[in-house]
Amino acid sequence: MSTLTVKATNSWLLLISLTLLSLAVSEWVKNPAVMILVVVLAMTIKGQSIVDIFMGLKTAPVVWRRLLLSYVIVVPAIIGAVIVWL
Repeated sequence: MSTLTVKATNSWLLLISLTLLSLAVSEWVKNPAVMILVVVLAMTIKGQSIVDIFMGLKTAPVVWRRLLLSYVIVVPAIIGAVIVWL
């Protein structure tokens, strides 16, 4: 297998694992703040994986990579802050 195939497969496994973790947390954890924190953290890691591996921006110009990674960090932070403060 090529290196790119291995990276994509590992990233896919990470995405599936984080999705299943989010599902498990939503079913088993009764504290909404903990649940939101875990889901937002998983969403951030998944977004970074998508930007770096699937979109191939790890070696792209710095401006594009930072722009998309900032979106991946800012949006979950806003969602988490809004839900926790409500």
